[in-house]
Amino acid sequence: MAVRTTPELLGALQHVPERIRNICILAHVDHGKTTLSDSLVSANGIISERVAGKVRYLDNTEEEQIRGITMKSSAISLVYQQEATTDSNKPEAPYLINLVDSPGHVDFSFDVSTAVRLCDGALILIDAVEGVCAQTHAVLRQAWKEGIRPCLVINKMDRLIFELQFSPIEAYQRLNRILEQANAVLSSMIRMDVLEEDDKAIGIQQSEKVSADKMESTLDDEAISKEMEQRENEVLFSPSNGNVIFASAIDGWAFGIGYFAASLCKDARPACT
Repeated sequence: MAVRTTPELLGALQHVPERIRNICILAHVDHGKTTLSDSLVSANGIISERVAGKVRYLDNTEEEQIRGITMKSSAISLVYQQEATTDSNKPEAPYLINLVDSPGHVDFSFDVSTAVRLCDGALILIDAVEGVCAQTHAVLRQAWKEGIRPCLVINKMDRLIFELQFSPIEAYQRLNRILEQANAVLSSMIRMDVLEEDDKAIGIQQSEKVSADKMESTLDDEAISKEMEQRENEVLFSPSNGNVIFASAIDGWAFGIGYFAASLCKDARPACT
């Protein structure tokens, strides 16, 4: 849950490093990065919810406002307060989120690289209608290369309803396809890393017998498959892993499966206890 930001609160949190997170927003051009930024900024009371998505608050140069695209990375400090999990629990201490909105156009990819290097995590936005695009591949690779854990945000969910008028099963199939495409990109990078590590290990080994080489290779293949599977289970996007968010930034809402299930359970408490 976001809270109203005050200079006093920001100043206090800046002296608590363990409560500070640097998060960048990465996406293909026009997939909703700046609109999401506006929505998060409005949640801290910095701008009105009515102008979120229109004012383009982090596009702070005249040229960006005229062209309607982000050309330079911009950052802002926000406060996030995690909600209590039960009625008896007290909410945790707030986090200071340094949010970085980065360009989506390929011509400004150098600014994206700089933003990723400064951050602890990344929100990867994908338009629910357009799906995984060329720059989506690029930002996923950049995040993986810099060793930061990405969280997938499938944005513009409203377009599936109002523009395409999808039925629930059609919307599910579209979302599932987006997950498969994004995971295919991650999976290829995981496999490449594991194979490179294995090649380095083999390079320092010296063989003595051909039969021993064949046995060692067989064992290596089994170990490689297990290592790939383990890493994929840890990293790949899945709603059940809590690293997939469904959102409509222009309407100011987003949810994960866990939050949605908790909300349903709260509304039907006798059936859930």
